[in-house]
Amino acid sequence: MRVGMGGHGGSGQDRATWKDRVQAWLRAPGAQPWNVFLPPDFPESGVVEWRGPEGETGRGPLNALPGAARRAQIRAWTPAIETLLTVAQWPGRGRGRLAQALPYLLEEQLLADPETLAFSHRDTDAGIFVAVTAKERLSAWRAAMDEERLGVTFCPVTLALPWRPGTWSCRFADGQWAVRTGPYSGFGAAGLLTQIPAAFRQALAEAVKAEAVPESITLFGGDEALRALIARELGIPVVADARPLGDGEAPGFRLGETGGAVSATGLAALRALRPALVALALLLALGFARTLFDWVRLSHEEARINAEMTSVFTASFPNAPVLDPARQMRQGVAKLAARAGGAGQGFLAVLTDASPALAGLANGALTRLEYRHGEVRCAVRLANFDALTALKHHLVRAGLAVQVTHVISHQGGVQALVTMTRRTP
Repeated sequence: MRVGMGGHGGSGQDRATWKDRVQAWLRAPGAQPWNVFLPPDFPESGVVEWRGPEGETGRGPLNALPGAARRAQIRAWTPAIETLLTVAQWPGRGRGRLAQALPYLLEEQLLADPETLAFSHRDTDAGIFVAVTAKERLSAWRAAMDEERLGVTFCPVTLALPWRPGTWSCRFADGQWAVRTGPYSGFGAAGLLTQIPAAFRQALAEAVKAEAVPESITLFGGDEALRALIARELGIPVVADARPLGDGEAPGFRLGETGGAVSATGLAALRALRPALVALALLLALGFARTLFDWVRLSHEEARINAEMTSVFTASFPNAPVLDPARQMRQGVAKLAARAGGAGQGFLAVLTDASPALAGLANGALTRLEYRHGEVRCAVRLANFDALTALKHHLVRAGLAVQVTHVISHQGGVQALVTMTRRTP
């Protein structure tokens, strides 16, 4: 395993334009990813193998990838020997500092400086499964993919092997063994096709101690001779399987995206949210369009009403300049109402306040009623001066300013002219 050999290789410069990134992010949400298998000497050699969702296969440099692959999401399966898959036990209750604590929890298993490593983890009920990869290798892979402007997620090829409980899965390719022992566990080892690596035997010995010996081993991509060699050397039934790798569920780890300094571009993480984001963008666009439509419609309506008010105002008050037709209209109507006795200080308002007292005249009568300049004048005939005093008292209590004039006493009673206005607050 070449974890952490060497220093910082740099995360690679992003040479893609924003237009290219947006186009990559807008790839079809339901499109199946393409699988690209990186050899141990990538990117030095630059030659990879690929397989599309429709069974398209090929081998060559990255720039030879089909156009459909460039428009789709790519799963780059990295060499098994480059990543350490292990389990960590976290005694703390909270998970907030787990990423910072992983280098210390795994210190005894690491062969390199933790500062040179990128840690990815998956928290499950069975423990915290961790993938450890050298930042230098991640940086080199990322730089090669960025140079071709590809949207890529990285995962060790160990987890590309199909697996089911009670079995192990293995594969030999490019001088390396990849063995998957669980949902998120496995190992890689360099070796020969004609010899079982020591790491394979050691993992089986540990499984015997833990009473977790697999019932069988599934071999992918090997011939009958290799199947017979594994069965004979390990003493476990070996079943050959011709299914292609990487077509199963999404990988449990995206190398460098959790707890590592080398992170993905972020396109892959957001791609799963594309349907919701696109729907939200459409709703916002429709809402903006509806608001713009209403604004235009109301602007036209305002202009029409303003023109109509101006026309009515000029017809009603031809000699007045038009400044604010609505305000001027209200002022003009108020003046007309005051002149006609309909304003707040006019005839109707005064008579409304005075009517209870006038209606209750005892042994009297209202002989005349007129309105002039905001004053209501009424001539009354009453039985005596006490009735006149009571009438004035009732009118004052009703909120009116009252003035009694032209009082004449005669044998039949008293006549008087009562002038009333509304009292100013």
